[in-house]
Amino acid sequence: MKPLGEMTTEELSDALEALDDARPEDTALRLALYLELRRAAAEEWLFEEGSGSPVEAT
Repeated sequence: MKPLGEMTTEELSDALEALDDARPEDTALRLALYLELRRAAAEEWLFEEGSGSPVEAT
């Protein structure tokens, strides 16, 4: 498995869904995955697809 910081939003979402099935009572892990999902989503949305430069705010 990849480190959380290297996972994409899709991978993190899949991990959250798997956690619901495997360990629904693990609130700490769910929170860690959710926070990492937010971080990954923010990173992905800051950059235009296919480029390495940030999107300009309007």
